[in-house]
Amino acid sequence: MDLQNILLTVVIIINFVWGLLIYLHGRKKETNIIFSAVVFSVVLWTVAMLGYRYSDFPLKWCRFLYVAAILIPLSFLYFNLLFPERKKPNKYFLVLIFLPALILITLTIFTNYIITDAFKVIGEENKIIFGNLYIFYVLYIIGYFNWSFFILIKNHKKYPGIVKMQTRYVLIGAFSASVVAMTTNLLLPWFNYFKLNWFGQVATPLWISFTSYAILKYRLMDIRIVARKVFVYIGMAGLTYGIFYLVIWIYNKFLGGVYTSAAYLTGLVVAPTFVAIFYFLSKWVQIFANKYLFFSLYSSQETMAKLTDELTNSIDLNKIVDSIVKSIREAMQLDRAGILLIDQNDGAIKYKIAKVVGFNENNGISLVQDNFLTRYLQKTQKPLVRDELQMIARDSNNAEEKQSFNQLSENMKRIEASLCLPMIISNKLIGVIVLGSKISGDAYTKEDLDLLITLSKQAAIAVDNARLYREVQDFNKTLQQKVDEQTKEIREQKEEVEKAYEVEKKAHEELKKVDDTKTQFLVITNHHLRTPLTAINWYTDLLLSGKRGKMPAKSKEIIDRIKTSTTEEIKIVDDFLNVSQFQLDKEIINPRPEVNMEDMLKQIKNNTDIEIQQKGTYLKIEKENNIPLISADESKLKVAIANIIDNAVKYTEKGGITIKLKTDNKKVIITIQDTGIGMNETELKNIFSRTFQRGEEAKKLFATGKGIGLYLSAKIIEAHHGKIWAESAGKDKGSTFYIELPLDIY
Repeated sequence: MDLQNILLTVVIIINFVWGLLIYLHGRKKETNIIFSAVVFSVVLWTVAMLGYRYSDFPLKWCRFLYVAAILIPLSFLYFNLLFPERKKPNKYFLVLIFLPALILITLTIFTNYIITDAFKVIGEENKIIFGNLYIFYVLYIIGYFNWSFFILIKNHKKYPGIVKMQTRYVLIGAFSASVVAMTTNLLLPWFNYFKLNWFGQVATPLWISFTSYAILKYRLMDIRIVARKVFVYIGMAGLTYGIFYLVIWIYNKFLGGVYTSAAYLTGLVVAPTFVAIFYFLSKWVQIFANKYLFFSLYSSQETMAKLTDELTNSIDLNKIVDSIVKSIREAMQLDRAGILLIDQNDGAIKYKIAKVVGFNENNGISLVQDNFLTRYLQKTQKPLVRDELQMIARDSNNAEEKQSFNQLSENMKRIEASLCLPMIISNKLIGVIVLGSKISGDAYTKEDLDLLITLSKQAAIAVDNARLYREVQDFNKTLQQKVDEQTKEIREQKEEVEKAYEVEKKAHEELKKVDDTKTQFLVITNHHLRTPLTAINWYTDLLLSGKRGKMPAKSKEIIDRIKTSTTEEIKIVDDFLNVSQFQLDKEIINPRPEVNMEDMLKQIKNNTDIEIQQKGTYLKIEKENNIPLISADESKLKVAIANIIDNAVKYTEKGGITIKLKTDNKKVIITIQDTGIGMNETELKNIFSRTFQRGEEAKKLFATGKGIGLYLSAKIIEAHHGKIWAESAGKDKGSTFYIELPLDIY
């Protein structure tokens, strides 16, 4: 075998293993499947070249060679159409893409228009005679590759951060390899120069090298964990073959290469011994790989279940924080981790250390003192990776923001923090989980980030539950002190000793009863409902995603119903919690500037369209032009307005609902008018002031209402310094709700 064929064989092995690796890891991801198709097309192209060079009758192999080459730009173009947003082209566009390829494949296999003949020349490379339509073949290959490069360049300009870097290295690798291949395998043979017509295949590892760098450095298709698991399998396979060849060498060396009865007896002893050694060493190979070769063999499901169990069984804030830090460090194999929680004493927002392991505590606090990090985490609600900060800064058009990103990168580097993870509850940042590097020195994978996002949500709920419980306990103590102070003065009045005693006793019992009820409500709602409901939601997402295996259609339908019901229950629990917080005079509004009311109303309308269509009614929005943006807590305000619109939809059987949006004297005015059951004077008077009470007509029409929606809506709007009121001409004459909101509540 000459050097060229050896190189081609090595290229086949490298490309096949790489394509198989990408496919096995991403069998449910279309981008992975298509890219593996690109790599396997290159493998077929290289195999065909090897057969073409070996064969004494090369014409059939030559046709196979040029058919395989057609598949490479076709599959690569399709990959670029999907990457990075994974939006599938419509079927007519796909026909337009695939039709030229099918025509060329047909012409290449069954006619002489592309390849007329191929023959062997002794002492030289094989010769090819091209047909009259070969120029269209050349234009197809060059055109499809250039189309792909245009898409990659466009995406490189369009997308910031890590996607830009992924695109850059895919573009560099593909462009370099394709230019070489098109020159040596496509154009030079056309001019009767065949000495380098094998070199294009040998250049394809250049493409693989740049793509590999994008995978390992920038999480392209995220197969790093699988790549590292392969090390374990290769290590075990190497051990197997090593022992096997050792036994063969011993037989050949000491037994003259003859398998005697003694050899068979020796094999009977060696076999079970090897199995025992293999079982023992396989664990050590995994431990070695876990510590020194970059990957952690952890189960996200087990980690999630373990942490959920620990958080559900505790209401103590310190224990919860310890469990979070311990679970994340063990799951990710980290050298350091810590949690900073928000502290709003004296009206100022500060972050204090709740728990750190490995970090300098003073440095840990200084990380969020400038508020840029917390503002960014509040805005994006996504993990912030230090390795990606410079890319984000480079893509920013704002000089001040660019400087802030660079400064944040330096601060994280100084304290050896690799990742900041937001803890979000009700769209509000309540803390930051700061993580160091993995003990292995490896970067965080997409699988790591997905797990951390889920863990942070569970952690945020548990921390919020514990803090609410602590606040209620503190509230009870303060209330008891006030009761003691007030009743002390009464007891000092001798002439009303008896009266003071009865007042004290009654007040104490009533207050204790109210406080116990509130305490039980908060603890049960937050701790025993919201946490397990969120866990159920996560497990249904896991099942529906297909990561745990394909599910029968009937089972999927049942899981979908569980998912829908759980999501609705979480919303109900959140509503009850909001009501309780308003009754405790807690500030739960977290306003931000530039909230688009028009978009909010459209989103609410979209959520009710199915019910509207089923009832045969209508819901329309009328608005003025150029409605300004307002400052508000978007998530809370959306709940308030959605409650009112939901009521209108539920209690309107004929006609429909008209929503009007306008501005007047630095206020946004929303009018919601329906043709429903209407209200009497008593209902209008109490509609926003009472919880768990509903009108008699409303009960008849919709028996399962909670009775807190309008009360909660009124409290949220009042917290925005706005006004809400309702009007109705009476029974069966419809209702109109009016909402006034200031443009700026700061």
